[in-house]
Amino acid sequence: MKKFILIVALALVCLANATAFDGGWVLNMKANVGGSLTIPSISDSDLAYLGASKMEGTLGFVPAGKAEVGYIFDSARWFHLPDDHIFSGVGAFGYIGVGEGFAGQISGKEVGGEDVNVYMNIHYTPVISLGATGKAYFFDNRLAVGLSVGMKMIADTTPEYEMYADKEVEGLESQVGTIIVDDWMMKNMNPLMASFDLLLEYNIPILPTMELILGGYTQFSIFKPKYITMPPKLAELAVGDAEKQFKDGKRSEPLDLRKPIDSYFINSFDFGLTIALGFKL
Repeated sequence: MKKFILIVALALVCLANATAFDGGWVLNMKANVGGSLTIPSISDSDLAYLGASKMEGTLGFVPAGKAEVGYIFDSARWFHLPDDHIFSGVGAFGYIGVGEGFAGQISGKEVGGEDVNVYMNIHYTPVISLGATGKAYFFDNRLAVGLSVGMKMIADTTPEYEMYADKEVEGLESQVGTIIVDDWMMKNMNPLMASFDLLLEYNIPILPTMELILGGYTQFSIFKPKYITMPPKLAELAVGDAEKQFKDGKRSEPLDLRKPIDSYFINSFDFGLTIALGFKL
């Protein structure tokens, strides 16, 4: 055991003294693991139209992978700074990624004179991401701070869901299942979202042409689906309840789930850790 600890310590010392990439073309293969907090937003009038009293978000788990290719402009060569300057370069990258998506919501509704919270978690895979990243490098390209702007597309036509309520209500029994995205949904629902990332990375040289990258990221995504998506049982219950209220004169119109809800957004705040391998091309 002592020999193993000594070997690890010596390896870390050697890595600490190794030289990071000084510039040029780089390929990074990344794995991101973290959480996703759904941040739903909707107007009071549209919330009332759906028959709900509130809408809140929940936290989920979202892994993803990215391939990132770019060029690092060395500060000594391109900006004529001394080799020992704290600022060591600028990187411009493009990326493509594949991962999972999560949308978690808590909807409040009055049933039989008491408030009921309905929990809905939707998982969709794959989510394809594309974008561009700019990075500032410091301390001989060891530390990088970056900002990404990109787009994500939901490509799952059979997202899985979990639904349950905090009180026993007929029609709101706990269930898991699949939401089938039909032809009408494919033609009308918006699958695209804009994303903005802030990242921090530390590059550990392993070989002259390979680095280990450790870091963290935060991401804010803006998503306007245009329509509300519900499991069949919940949709049937919501439409039936709205129809009854309409006949009783408590609503001005029935509920149509194919009516656009322009104020509805399912934004998300993602955060987590990154581990990657970087290769000098």
